[in-house]
Amino acid sequence: MSANPHPRVLVCGASGRLGQLLVPRLLARQARPRVFVRQAATAQALWGDTVEVAQGSFEDEAALGQSLVGIERLFLLSPITPALAEQQLRVIEAARVAGVQHIVKLSGSDWTIDPPGRSLSGDAHRRIEEGLQASGISHTVLRPNAWMQVGLSRIAADLRSGDVLRSQHLGAGVSYLDARDIADVAVEALLNPETAQQRLGAPGPWVLTGSQALRPQKLAEIASRLLGRPITAAAPVAAAAAAAAGPFIEQVHGEFFALMRAGHAAALTATVRQVLGREPRTVEGFLAEELGALAVAA
Repeated sequence: MSANPHPRVLVCGASGRLGQLLVPRLLARQARPRVFVRQAATAQALWGDTVEVAQGSFEDEAALGQSLVGIERLFLLSPITPALAEQQLRVIEAARVAGVQHIVKLSGSDWTIDPPGRSLSGDAHRRIEEGLQASGISHTVLRPNAWMQVGLSRIAADLRSGDVLRSQHLGAGVSYLDARDIADVAVEALLNPETAQQRLGAPGPWVLTGSQALRPQKLAEIASRLLGRPITAAAPVAAAAAAAAGPFIEQVHGEFFALMRAGHAAALTATVRQVLGREPRTVEGFLAEELGALAVAA
């Protein structure tokens, strides 16, 4: 792989939650990010003229090929849809043709992928990982555990109007991971993959988790301490539990929650510490940020 200290990096999924964390980190490290987005105006509103913008979709073969011209490294991320595997495999093939040197794929959580057959999303990511391996392109696969910014994002809203923290996995711990740590690891995987891999030792996907597996009851204890009032944990009410994003996403989320309730999201790894040289951000620190305004109001 080229030792270029300022590589051109194409970021797919740049306007999403993780992409918006990754792009400024790449800029801070003097990489040269190009963002692949459906709407150029979205990227320009986020980053102005600090990044190159390539407009298109994974279905647009010409736009995809053009976006990869001159690119050395690729960050591959896209939303969970029924077409996830086909779309990302198309990107991998375009990257192979374009001569991309290294791909970092943001995959599913390890417990959705292994063993197969338990998750629509996990099985799609497995297909993509297999295609990436078959491509012959140097690559790093990141398998992050449940994100704090997704799994814990409703807590502040719940506690703004009451004293009950709602959870789909009562009694089961989850080793939540801060998306900022995922972005920090992704930067190392893009810019220093050999060095980071040496720290990890064994080859294979990088399984990323937080440093603790916490049950909702423990989350409620933390929230109680931060807010200075009693908080309890309970299952969602039936109306709130119903998904509004369509049957496919409803099934995907249902599979996630079933695996969480069975304890599969509680595993712990040292990957974040080994790659970054520091401990992962904590759930308590994240909740302190999220609940800060409520604590002041109280």
